[in-house]
Amino acid sequence: MQVEVSIHELLAAAREAVKSDYIKGESILCETRYHPDTHYMVEIEMLKTDNTLGKKGAYIRKFLTEDEYSAMLQKQEEHLIKIKRQAIVQKGTLRYIPLPDRLDSHRERDIF
Repeated sequence: MQVEVSIHELLAAAREAVKSDYIKGESILCETRYHPDTHYMVEIEMLKTDNTLGKKGAYIRKFLTEDEYSAMLQKQEEHLIKIKRQAIVQKGTLRYIPLPDRLDSHRERDIF
């Protein structure tokens, strides 16, 4: 099995190996990433303390199912979290996608 890994993922794995990574939560190469039900990866900043995710100010990485991703989007709408980076997970490979607010600014620029 061949695994595709970006330079960003290699750097994240190196930071995690020396315990200097500021991102809490799941490792960039954790088993959850390769689970068949995993469809998204998000890196979030906690805007408010949430007992299930973490304390205000924490930066967290999670690999998510469709339902879990929907719940994260809801938490963002409630201003509990801010999604800083997101990717679609396809057979363990991360396909980074623009954040919704960035999509809106690109659409505005294309319109005008």
